[in-house]
Amino acid sequence: MAGRRIPKRKRIFVGAEGESERAFAAWLRRLCDDRGLHLHLDVFVAGGGDGAVVVQCCAERCERRKPYVRRFVLLDADRIPEDRMSDRDPAPVAAKAGIDLVLLEPDLEGVLLRLHEGQETRNPARRSAETELRKHWPGYRKPPSADDLEKRFDLGDLRRAAHHDAHLRRLLEGLGLA
Repeated sequence: MAGRRIPKRKRIFVGAEGESERAFAAWLRRLCDDRGLHLHLDVFVAGGGDGAVVVQCCAERCERRKPYVRRFVLLDADRIPEDRMSDRDPAPVAAKAGIDLVLLEPDLEGVLLRLHEGQETRNPARRSAETELRKHWPGYRKPPSADDLEKRFDLGDLRRAAHHDAHLRRLLEGLGLA
């Protein structure tokens, strides 16, 4: 097999607000690898702050480590109204940097709740997503690990939930998992 070239992996940036989102992105990386998608997901934790700060931190990281074929930032949607009211809307910052915002409705726990069969259309209130999730996943601990997510869910769960969630669907399409 001498001379056979291994194609270079396509680099995709995934910015995460915190450790829970990092675990979610690491699980997505495993799903991509399992399907032989030949991607490198560069996961970066911005460390919190308002949405504009998180996106700006991710944009700076992207510029230092480019090129990326796609750029995503995972943000909890429940904070966006407050960010907008204080003129800290992350959307213009993302647009300027070529970053696709993936809003987790209302947060990652809400997304994880919708990954459970029969819960796909649920839209838990801002403060009750984790409580609702624990009814379906009694052993849930925050932040979950990629191993926890891999043991609990599969790509079918993601696809079923993405059918009812435009942000999640856009992320899966961007990764080739749709």
